[in-house]
Amino acid sequence: MNIPLLYQVRSARGEFVPIADLGSNAEVVQRDLDDLDAFGFRFERHPYRGVAYRGPAERLCPDQIECALNTRLVGRRIAVWNRVTSTNDIAGRAASSRTNDGFVVLAEEQTAGRGRRGRSWFAQPRSSILMSVLLFPPELLDNPAWLTALGAVAAADVVEEWTGRPARIKWPNDVRVAGQKVAGVLVERGQGSIIGIGLNVNTDANEFPESLQSEGTSIYLLTGESADRSEMAKALINRIDEHYSICLIQGSVALKTPWCSRFELLGRVVRVHTKSATFVSRLVDADFEDGLTLNASGGPCRHIPMHEIIELTSAEEAPSPS
Repeated sequence: MNIPLLYQVRSARGEFVPIADLGSNAEVVQRDLDDLDAFGFRFERHPYRGVAYRGPAERLCPDQIECALNTRLVGRRIAVWNRVTSTNDIAGRAASSRTNDGFVVLAEEQTAGRGRRGRSWFAQPRSSILMSVLLFPPELLDNPAWLTALGAVAAADVVEEWTGRPARIKWPNDVRVAGQKVAGVLVERGQGSIIGIGLNVNTDANEFPESLQSEGTSIYLLTGESADRSEMAKALINRIDEHYSICLIQGSVALKTPWCSRFELLGRVVRVHTKSATFVSRLVDADFEDGLTLNASGGPCRHIPMHEIIELTSAEEAPSPS
C-alpha cells in the first residue's frame, strides 16, 4: 500500500491535489488510490481538480503505523489482529523468544480484555487502541510498578498531544482527563514483561456501559472529532520507545519527573491502605520503586514501601470506582 501517497494527499489539508502532482504515471497513481480506497481511506475525486483527503480508515493500518516509525526497539515488529482474547495473551506467546524484544501487538477487538484486579476492559470494536508491548528489560528496569509508570506516562503524553488538555495519572495505572478515565495500563510478567495499554479513542458516550458513562471518556469526547487510530498508535509506540530508550541509558530515575508531574495525588491529603494499617496524610513524595512519603501537619515523614500498598485514594473526596 502506497502510504507516502496517502501522506502527500493528506498534507494538502482537504484541498484538491492534481493527479499529475502525485506521480508521473497517472494510471499507477489511480491504482494506488484505488488500493487505499479499498482499505477504507476516504477521498474525494474530481475529473479536473484531482483528489482530496476526506478521512482515515476506520480500521488500523499496519503499513501506516510502520511508515517512518523511527524507533530504536519498540515496534520493530508489529502485528495487528482483528479479534483476540487479549493482546497480552498474544504478546505472552511471543515471549518464548528474546528475539521478539519490542514486539507490539494491536487488536481491533478483545473478547477477554483484562484490567487491574481481574476487572475486564471494555472497548467497542474498532473504537480504541488495544496494545501490548513485549519487553525483556534489564534487571534494574524489570519492575512492575516502573513498567506501569512507563505505559501510563507514554499514554498521557499522547492524550495531551491529541487533546491539548492536561492528562493525569491516577495511582497506579489509569490516565484521566478532568477526573475521567481515558486509558489504563496492565503489566503482566512471565518469560518477558508485557505492558498492556487500552486507550479510548473514538468511543461515544452512549457506547460505554451505563456503569462507566460518568467515569470514562475518550479522545472523541474530549475533542469533538474522530481521530486517526493508526497515527495515534504510532505516536504511542514512539513515546514508549523514547522513554524506554532514555531509561536504558540513564536508569529508571529518568522517568520519575514526567511521572510525578502527572501524578494527580501528589501534594494532596491521601488515604493509604497497607497490609497492616490505614494512614491519612499529605503525600509529599512518590517513587514507583521505593514507595510513598507522607507528612501529617509538618510532623515527621512516614515512608511506605511500594510492596506494602494495597490501595491509594484521595482523602479529600469520595473514592470513585476504577
